[in-house]
Amino acid sequence: MARYARAMDWERARERLGAELIGARENVAARWRVALREAGALPWSIDGCAAELVLLAGAALADGAAAGTPWRKCGGLLRIDARHQGRGLASELSTLWRCMGNALAEITITVDEERQAREVLGAQMEAALRGASAEVRAALLDEPSEDETLVFGGVRALCWTHPLSDEAAERAA
Repeated sequence: MARYARAMDWERARERLGAELIGARENVAARWRVALREAGALPWSIDGCAAELVLLAGAALADGAAAGTPWRKCGGLLRIDARHQGRGLASELSTLWRCMGNALAEITITVDEERQAREVLGAQMEAALRGASAEVRAALLDEPSEDETLVFGGVRALCWTHPLSDEAAERAA
């Protein structure tokens, strides 16, 4: 009976925490941009879809959906930087999910709620990182993913950022 009560408590907490995360999506996205700048990075790969990823992560938390749901359902723009082999993407995703975990930690009522919420977010982040890795391989190596659960739901863009030549830099100056 106690196990059932704990399960029901977590279900209510999960719904409440998911709704809170959905409501705080813009704030979490802003915190994410600040955290990246403090780390010496710029929001680039998922900048246009960070708030939507937070919204979808909150909805998946509230609904008890599969871990890959936010990544698969996101409708934003994913930019893969070919020059840096897409390395910034994993860093941006990890930082975004860390910011979501920190936002939830501020509103959890019990230690158990926080632990369970972080487990759910951790599984979501792992799925997003696997999906990002598959997207980078597909974009850079033309190696499509065999696992459809890893596919990003939005538009993908492979970007080559070339440094300006000396002549072009002089004209621009």
